[in-house]
Amino acid sequence: MKIAFVGNTSFSLYNFRLRVMKDFVEQGYQVFAIAPQDKYSGLFEAESITFMRLNIDGKGMSVLTDLLLLCKLIGLYQRLSFDFVFHYTIKPIIYGSLACRLYGIKSIAITTGLGYAFDRDNFLSKFVVLLYKISLNKVNEVWFLNPDDKAVFVQKQIVEQARTYILRSEGVNTAIFYPQKNEETRAKFVFLFLSRLVKEKGIEEFALAAKKLKAIHPDIECQILGKTDIRNPNNIAIGKVAQWESEGFIRYFSDSMDVRSYIANSDCVVLPSYYREGIPRCLMEAMSMKRPIITTNNVGCKELIEDEVNGKVCQPKDIESLTNKMDEMYMLSKEMRNRMGENGRLKIMTQFDEKFIIDIYTSKLNSYIK
Repeated sequence: MKIAFVGNTSFSLYNFRLRVMKDFVEQGYQVFAIAPQDKYSGLFEAESITFMRLNIDGKGMSVLTDLLLLCKLIGLYQRLSFDFVFHYTIKPIIYGSLACRLYGIKSIAITTGLGYAFDRDNFLSKFVVLLYKISLNKVNEVWFLNPDDKAVFVQKQIVEQARTYILRSEGVNTAIFYPQKNEETRAKFVFLFLSRLVKEKGIEEFALAAKKLKAIHPDIECQILGKTDIRNPNNIAIGKVAQWESEGFIRYFSDSMDVRSYIANSDCVVLPSYYREGIPRCLMEAMSMKRPIITTNNVGCKELIEDEVNGKVCQPKDIESLTNKMDEMYMLSKEMRNRMGENGRLKIMTQFDEKFIIDIYTSKLNSYIK
């Protein structure tokens, strides 16, 4: 049987869903990864997964480009006759689900966070809702990573309650993201911001908090690890980050294929997000590696943070609140920070381990095609 995983980046399919895909390969399925080409695309072959390139303008609003995407998906699904398809992110979900509907292919749509399209009550938001309603009408299920996103879809009558399911994150491999000691000899206390350089992730608040803290505690180092997202209207230009670095209160690292060493050499991972998150992967990875976190009581983030248990909660869009929480974390004893880190890993292992997610995928798939 042929199963396809369709997303808007090879990066996300490889990093977030590889274990699920590999498990289906081991069960004897022929598995396809369908996404735009990037540096992760060539890695699927070694895992016995067939990669197929599909150009997707994830943030573009060209009707012609989207119609071409729909036509490509229709042709692809007709030619390969998939038995089941998992779609991720807005455009693969909308146009892939329509293609599945045309050929009677069973599918599940996984929303990994609603993003900025649902933050505003404007024409774009209403148009996206309409497209979702049309495309999701015949999918077998719609999955959400948190209850807030599900409530939005049900309230807007995009999908009825009976076809929804809460996945509780895409999981993290706790055997890969395991606790590692940081460099004992380093003199710096490191806060790490690990995310795309998008305004709603709280990157500007982090930079300004870093500036304040650096003036008080010279031994603090605030690091940013992530790439720009030029397709996002609220992308932070790399020049702005370079300016922060030149002023001495930020140390910037471009995107890395393996973030574990950065997490291991940090004392705390910070994500002051007010973005409509699914469940932030960076926070799960940090928790799995026993690092305390600082984040907001925001959609997706609140599923992970327990204030004063595995980290600290700051107010969104509030530089003073973030500065205070980072200062409090800095002032904690190493024993207290270690305890927060241990609590975080325990939470990941008991609630968000990737093995639970794999079991859910297998169970759901079996209920539809066997």
